[in-house]
Amino acid sequence: MRYLLIFFTVTFHGQVLHHQMLSSQGMTKKISDGSVVTQSIGQQSLIGLSNNKFVVIQGFQQSIWGKYISSNLIDEMKTTTFPNPFTQTINFQFSKTIAEVVNVNIFDISGRLVFFKDIKPNNTILTIDLSSLPISEYLVRLSSSNFSYYTKIIKI
Repeated sequence: MRYLLIFFTVTFHGQVLHHQMLSSQGMTKKISDGSVVTQSIGQQSLIGLSNNKFVVIQGFQQSIWGKYISSNLIDEMKTTTFPNPFTQTINFQFSKTIAEVVNVNIFDISGRLVFFKDIKPNNTILTIDLSSLPISEYLVRLSSSNFSYYTKIIKI
């Protein structure tokens, strides 16, 4: 009886470890109709489609982005994002005038850099035309020598 109990315990423990495993790689595959299927790091399934007009992705936002976004509260530079969700252009309004160029990096929810540009704001407003990006959720990093700002935006 004692051996039978040990056998079931070992089997159960092995199953628990198996189901807690995360993938550590990613891949992208373009299928015949032009859609792109992407698997990101930390995502166990290949669920996700995108083409030029629409994106459906089961994504995995790295936990570090949550820390970056919450760090906005510490900065002296207050930034407002509008409209969000947006269709063509998005605006970032700063609490102070910015005289220098701002480095703009936009990532899809799989963590790939999909847009980058250095832009000089017009006084306190930075306007970015993102009409070329497909409908989806994105992560944004704005940075210059004086500040860094992180946020999520949604294109509809």
